Amino acid sequence: MMYRYLVLRWNRDNDRAARVAAAIASSLPEVSPHEWSRPWSAPGIAVFHSGEAKGRMQTYRLHNDSGVVLGRLFRNGSDGEYHSQIDDFGEVDTRACLDSKGQHLIDKFWGRYVTFLHEPDSGTLFVMRDPSGAFPCFFTEYEDVEIYFSDMQDAANFEFLPFTVNWEYIKTNIMLPQYQKTHTGLNEVGEILPAECVEIAPEGRTSRFVWNPYEIAETDPIEDPEEAAKLLRKTVRNTIQALSGCYDRIIHNLGGLDSSIALACMADAPDRPEITCVTHYTKSLRGEERFYSRQAANKAGVPLVECELDYRNANLSRVFESNKLANPLGFFDCIGLNGHVLALAREKDAQALFYGVGGDQVFYQPPFNLAALDYVHYHGFGRDTLKVAMEASRYGRKTLATTLRSMVRERFWPTPCYDYVHDVLFANYKLPLVNPDFVGTVGHECFLHPLLQPDDRMAKGKYLHILMSAFASKEYYNHWDADYLAERVHVYLTQPIIEVCLRIPAWVMTYAGIERGLARKTFRHDLPRDVVKRVSKTGPDAYYKDIFEHNIDLVRDCLGDGIMARQRIFSQERLLQTLSGEDVFLTAVPHRILGYLAIEAWIRSWAERPTAQPRRLTDTMPSAAG
Repeated sequence: MMYRYLVLRWNRDNDRAARVAAAIASSLPEVSPHEWSRPWSAPGIAVFHSGEAKGRMQTYRLHNDSGVVLGRLFRNGSDGEYHSQIDDFGEVDTRACLDSKGQHLIDKFWGRYVTFLHEPDSGTLFVMRDPSGAFPCFFTEYEDVEIYFSDMQDAANFEFLPFTVNWEYIKTNIMLPQYQKTHTGLNEVGEILPAECVEIAPEGRTSRFVWNPYEIAETDPIEDPEEAAKLLRKTVRNTIQALSGCYDRIIHNLGGLDSSIALACMADAPDRPEITCVTHYTKSLRGEERFYSRQAANKAGVPLVECELDYRNANLSRVFESNKLANPLGFFDCIGLNGHVLALAREKDAQALFYGVGGDQVFYQPPFNLAALDYVHYHGFGRDTLKVAMEASRYGRKTLATTLRSMVRERFWPTPCYDYVHDVLFANYKLPLVNPDFVGTVGHECFLHPLLQPDDRMAKGKYLHILMSAFASKEYYNHWDADYLAERVHVYLTQPIIEVCLRIPAWVMTYAGIERGLARKTFRHDLPRDVVKRVSKTGPDAYYKDIFEHNIDLVRDCLGDGIMARQRIFSQERLLQTLSGEDVFLTAVPHRILGYLAIEAWIRSWAERPTAQPRRLTDTMPSAAG
């Protein structure tokens, strides 16, 4: 079972709140299928956890009863290596955490964690989430008791907690999917954001950010390709090997360049786990990965399981059986509907599912010529201007004249950073089914993570890099998996790898004018030649189209008269035409329509959730929780 936590916090001088907390704690084992225990408590706070596995995901108890770190920590070694930190904190680290109000954790450790740092004398509590955001931290409130939790399903098990859909979030998520936002899909649920530290003191509540990607990018930039490649190789290998060393058995999703690099790092690890690779393919040439996956698996000496994605085996009705989530999915992945990976994890008794997701972002894959704009932003028109412009033109598929004109404009008449990058990213992002009156045209960026809103003078290529890679955490819990079989590990969305990549300018990341060029140069001797040279990307577009057409009746029934349609999110005429099957050109992309179906299912799951407000919850437990 996967690790999880639930934390109760209340004013330690409020007797009624203490009774409410005790009642919530008492009901936890009755409503939850997990086995909970209380590893730490103090006046006004009680921490519960389940599924602890020492050396993987666990509770670190701080010295002198000063709180806990929940999750997985690695220590940054002085020699640049990354060592696992398994034992509880000692007095030195605990004191440094308290003195720095949590900053010591960010500077000296990395991992996926949430910490509850407690000053016993003042009663001040610091709640902090690591910069990667890989381990969730949501919260809600009930009768003066704050409830922090990692899995939304655990909070949903409390039927006395009401949850309602936040339509503003739905609107923002349609326009800016996948990016970290300041609010959640539920009005009653908040989120401690990645890199956020919330200080809760008797006199009030304040928030600050303890890690800044812009500062990372501007500090000691690495412009020499050889130096950058050397540091990138060391960081990626050490980080991935530290992560894989936590497990005995891993299922690794193998496909393209990024997942092949991850496999090569794991296969060469001192504490190499038992690795089974899985690759998915379709009958469409655009969905064929096996030619490359077989070579990567053979070179690493690991078995490869090949799974065909057949639309007839994709049970689309499962979208209505998902675990409860705080947010609708930013991107709907139909691959999970086949259940191949979870079945394989069960068969192999795997403890973790590893993914190369995030490699495109951190290694810089998007096909734009922004690297040239960054060069003149930092250096003006220097001796390497023409070389950089030629490589950026090749990379961004622009003429050299176009790139040079863009560089001149950037140097003398620059467009505001966010506006420019937004226009580039969403130039082809069409929403033909969405009601323009509902979506609107401006203002959605105000709901992004505050550190994803740049200064107008920010270098545009580096801002895109930050937007893609910083705070781009993926789900920790698999929403298709009711049994929570194995942890999900996205190896590239980690603090050390993100930091070193942000320090490398865009024109170096796209070395030789090739997407992910520096990564290819860095790991060219670790991978099969065909994998290194490959620049094409496969995609399951045909698979999504087949699923959509095979399930058109289900999609029509759910979306045609669904909750979102009644909220006028869609243009009803266009929606009905598309779902009629008569839209010959299918102007709306099938995977996006399936994404709308997933959002509709998410909304219904909350609208149909039974709630029963107890007459007086506090009557069940008169004593305090801790």
